[in-house]
Amino acid sequence: MATEITMPKLSDTMTEGLFAGWKKNIGDRIERGDIIAEVETDKAVMDLEAFASGILIKTMVHGGENVPVGTVLGLIGETAETVETVETTAAIRPVSKEAETRSAAEIVPEQAVPPEISMAAASRSELQHEKASPLVRRLAREQGLDLERIKGSGPEGRITQDDLTAFALQQQVKPEPEALSTPLAAAAQAESSEGAETTKMRQAIAATVTKSWQTIPQFSVIIEINMGACHEIVRELKDGPDSIGYNALVIKACACTLLNFPLLRSSDSNSSNDINISFAVAKPDGLLLPVIRQCQRLSVTEIESESSRLADKSRAGHLTSEEMAGGSFSVSNLGMYGVDEFNALILPGQTAILAVGAVRERPLVRNGQLAVAPTMMVTLSSDHRRVYGADAASFLAKLKSVLEKPATLLV
Repeated sequence: MATEITMPKLSDTMTEGLFAGWKKNIGDRIERGDIIAEVETDKAVMDLEAFASGILIKTMVHGGENVPVGTVLGLIGETAETVETVETTAAIRPVSKEAETRSAAEIVPEQAVPPEISMAAASRSELQHEKASPLVRRLAREQGLDLERIKGSGPEGRITQDDLTAFALQQQVKPEPEALSTPLAAAAQAESSEGAETTKMRQAIAATVTKSWQTIPQFSVIIEINMGACHEIVRELKDGPDSIGYNALVIKACACTLLNFPLLRSSDSNSSNDINISFAVAKPDGLLLPVIRQCQRLSVTEIESESSRLADKSRAGHLTSEEMAGGSFSVSNLGMYGVDEFNALILPGQTAILAVGAVRERPLVRNGQLAVAPTMMVTLSSDHRRVYGADAASFLAKLKSVLEKPATLLV
């Protein structure tokens, strides 16, 4: 008697799941506990295990289909059984004409498959399924990207959505000649030749922000920070060899604070405690998000130096995909443009982004007296599936305390 393989209910709220694809072929021998397929929900990609041993004698769905819970996906039987002899329940979903025409002639015992064919198929399957999740593979197909050219930053080198986005953007960046190294020259070139490369880059950015807006339930929390102490540090170091800007202090403060708020760090980032922070760099033809790695280990001066290096490479079009992959958290600063506050969109694959406004003199109450001090408005946008209001508020309160007493950042 054949055993039905059904779409499992992986959570209390799950009514259907995306069938990502089979890991076994018709005719393959299956042992109980073998991974035979992948199923994708809105929360995770899960391996589907076999609950019986036998031969995979029929498949009823194909990769990429949304399937209701309880639907029969395929049948496990014995070598002597054919599809026609198998009695199944009325719960079996209708299958395509192609699937209906499969017969026992297609069922080949495992030992009958030539060894070289079996090894080649196993090799292709391993490369396809171990390197990236079904969602990442589907997105790569839609964008025409070759996964073999992408270096994964996830656990055991798996390719994440962040890696995919970084590689897609890097593919659109065309190195500019030395004559266009100044921002004004680059802007003039971009304005005078709004060509294919610029269009592709804008399309890639448009796809990313659309996905962010449509797939991530985002909410924002705002706080005002007294930057008086930071202002003194920036002013004192301004003319020295170790000069720093507000952005380096903000990035370092975020890294220190994030150590105590793992929920705000990307679920796709490495399993280590490294804080890799993406920061926005504007170009005449778009926007790039290079990544400063291990920010919790770097001094503020080192962060300033690394951010300057990556910003220069971004504007020159020389960033590599590795330099835009693996971010745990993002910082977007529009303060230099005189913007007081704004909302930034979360980069798909990450959980939160901090939007930083201008540092300017504002009235505040100090010890019951009205005073004026340099303050800064920051807005934290978070993914509500992982982060709640209290989490975001606690993070901002801690960030505020660090920036208002920044001596620990300089240690």
